[in-house]
Amino acid sequence: MNAILSVRDLTVSYRGVPAVTGYAVDLEPGTLTMMLGRNGAGKTSTLRGIVGFLPGETGRSNGRIELLGKPVRRPHPLTLSRAGLELIAERNKVFTGMTVDEQLRLVAPTKALKNQVLEYFPRLADRLMVRAGLLSGGERQMLATALALLRTPKVLLVDELSLGLAPGVVRELMQYLRRLADDQGLAILAADQSVSESLAVADRVQVMDDGLVVAEGAIDELDVEGVLDTYLGREKV
Repeated sequence: MNAILSVRDLTVSYRGVPAVTGYAVDLEPGTLTMMLGRNGAGKTSTLRGIVGFLPGETGRSNGRIELLGKPVRRPHPLTLSRAGLELIAERNKVFTGMTVDEQLRLVAPTKALKNQVLEYFPRLADRLMVRAGLLSGGERQMLATALALLRTPKVLLVDELSLGLAPGVVRELMQYLRRLADDQGLAILAADQSVSESLAVADRVQVMDDGLVVAEGAIDELDVEGVLDTYLGREKV
């Protein structure tokens, strides 16, 4: 199966100081790749480097990127969104002063697509008239994901889905990602620090440390115990 998104030799730097070096990935339809690593390992910089979502004066990215078989010469979030790639950023994902329904209607091209997306997030369907600022953290993540899906992407990049959330909510959200890959055929790359929850849904895993991919592989081939001991400093699963 051909990759929808291919990245080679991606380097990201801030004020000339490297944050990510030599990153590479191939994302195929219907797969979920989890990028794990401690805070500051380079996960967010990698995702932002792929889409060109970096500070204009301090951030720089270089590398070879292909989306749907076509080279991406100057990555830019809006251009890539139109081409089929969406990034759900770590913060500031929704408009807190607008209701759930207002935001969905703002993005949805049709009512039918809005209803289809809401089938994945029934909790949002019960909160349509609630301002996003009053939603729980997990519900905001659901809304951000729903808004991305309304743009009918082929590739979804997700940054720190679990940030600030209880383990039970994280497990629920990870299952949503798994279902989207399976049902919609999305190619998903998600960066996170929730090791157990990530491993439970992933097809492939990449582990980052100090801006480098230090371990990667299919979930049934990766030495999970060794990775946890060496790089992540987490309890074994």
